Amino acid sequence: MSSAQAVLVTDSEIALHPRDVRDAAEMFALVDRHRASLRDWLTWIDSTRSLAETRRYAQFAQIQAESRLGFDYAIRSRGTLVGSIGLHTIDYANRSTAIGYWLIPPARGQGIVTRAAATIVRHAFTNLGLHRLEIRCVVENAPSRSVAERLGFIFEGTLVEAYLLHGRFAISRCMRRSRRVGALRLRCEVDYWRACGRTTSLSV
Repeated sequence: MSSAQAVLVTDSEIALHPRDVRDAAEMFALVDRHRASLRDWLTWIDSTRSLAETRRYAQFAQIQAESRLGFDYAIRSRGTLVGSIGLHTIDYANRSTAIGYWLIPPARGQGIVTRAAATIVRHAFTNLGLHRLEIRCVVENAPSRSVAERLGFIFEGTLVEAYLLHGRFAISRCMRRSRRVGALRLRCEVDYWRACGRTTSLSV
């Protein structure tokens, strides 16, 4: 496994594991169990109806990672699978990409996805050398927007009819964050402590 595909350790509780075919059964069972709630904002839920489809996606994710075109991780909290996060369609020419994530309802409200996203941001900027990151979310999806805001993403614009969500074209918000070289390490440390819900004397 290359360094780009290594497990990303967030803290003593959370680790991000590269998507693997060997975990497909566990991932499919998780998605199937929480299908109704996940469907609110995720279009791929309706097309993921079997273990075979989940295996095929895991194989695709591995190929993407090996080609360094995208990275998809399973979020584990204290070893338990609770969601997924990734960098999708990396544009190395312009050093940019988008972050996507989802979490099952029982794991929400604990700062898990915020801490996971802070780790992904740090990885994208420091290890992959990217400059610009985007998070796009349907305007009604306030929790997803809150994650972006907690990580220092700023509102850039509204995308009208850019996301087909279960038969209707939804309006999305585009949040973005750029790498500030001088403040990057400090910024990432502040992100982590804020994601944990703790105060810090650090500032940027």
